Amino acid sequence: MEKSFKLKIEKLVYGGRGLGRINGRAVFVPFTAPEDVVLVEERSRKSGYSEAEVVKILKRSPYRVKPKCPYFGKCGGCDWQHIPYEKQVEFKRDILEENLQKIGKIKKPNIDEVIPSPSSWNYRNRAQIKVKKGKVGFFEKNSHQVVDIDSCPLLKEDISGIFPRLKKLLREIPTEPLEFHVYSSGKDEVLLKIIFPKRFKRFEIPLSKLKGILGVNLVGYGIYRQGDVFPERIRFFGRDFTYETVGRFKFRISADSFFQVNRFQVKNLIDKVSQVAKEYQYMLAGDLYCGVGTFTIPVGSYVHRAFGIESNFSAVSDALYNKDINGLRNVTFFCRETEEGLEIVKEYNPDLLIIDPPRSGLNERIIREISKLTRLKKIVYVSCNPSTLARDIATFYRHGISMERAKLIDMFPQTYHVETIAYLRKVR
Repeated sequence: MEKSFKLKIEKLVYGGRGLGRINGRAVFVPFTAPEDVVLVEERSRKSGYSEAEVVKILKRSPYRVKPKCPYFGKCGGCDWQHIPYEKQVEFKRDILEENLQKIGKIKKPNIDEVIPSPSSWNYRNRAQIKVKKGKVGFFEKNSHQVVDIDSCPLLKEDISGIFPRLKKLLREIPTEPLEFHVYSSGKDEVLLKIIFPKRFKRFEIPLSKLKGILGVNLVGYGIYRQGDVFPERIRFFGRDFTYETVGRFKFRISADSFFQVNRFQVKNLIDKVSQVAKEYQYMLAGDLYCGVGTFTIPVGSYVHRAFGIESNFSAVSDALYNKDINGLRNVTFFCRETEEGLEIVKEYNPDLLIIDPPRSGLNERIIREISKLTRLKKIVYVSCNPSTLARDIATFYRHGISMERAKLIDMFPQTYHVETIAYLRKVR
């Protein structure tokens, strides 16, 4: 096979790249669209497939539009700005269906609802902004080189243009940080975390001065240093939390906790997960990887009792507080790693279980132990990775639990990421 060759793109795959074939060999090409005819150059050859890059577009796909962001194609944050949003959602549905068929071994998966984001821009309330040699922005695709940017159209309006102001802040700091973590609440209250290398020169900037530099409603900022797993907090100035209101529920979100990033879809996600608890009178609901109680608390308002398990201490502190401000006495939270948390799940033996694991999904032991629960009737599995979701669904099936239906809820417009809610039930 020649290094440069003509290729027609057949479809998009999970990971965001286009797939074409030459002499039966799969070739993956980023920043392409179905029906593109492109001249590509092979970059690497693996067993059974190649990776290539576009040299020239020979025939444009009808599914192409002009990207909104001038950094698109260089910045690694987005994958599909060159594709109209309504088509992005269709392609994500195709990707989910294919993963459920090929990996999940479901012949005709029932994807009964697809929920696009009400806005495909300015939806992100959170960003981890990279810093390197004076550059402030995001990593290039498959690289640790920082793309220096001035604005990001995915971020909420109040923080989308914060980058030049962060560059100004660099001049006030004696040591260059590694990252800025920015979070903006629904009421535009901003929390900032400044992550430094393990060795750095200490400093203090009054909150009012920093607020003036950044030009946002900054309620608190923290100084952190790089840790082995998570950044280590050194000191926090001002308030280290803010609040989010979702429907009739209120959540405290601390700087070291996590909340869903798409501000337009959080209510849809919560409603679709808690709908299950409305449809049947469950006695006890469990929530693995519960965070600040985002699902535990709404579900807890419909069941007799509920409990949540989370390894992040800050998130559990928030969850306990959120239980109180929402007036729920029937909800309990535990700060445990997953393996230890499994013992609590087995002891409580819930009839409804909610699972929202990291991108890597579950392991065989977790699935096996969950499948042994004698009272378990239903599982609601929330996933941001259709490949590991499909793999876990196939494993659950071997243990007597099958998927009834799934919903695709698009939390990440302009990217390849696919959020799914899968509803599973015990069949034996």
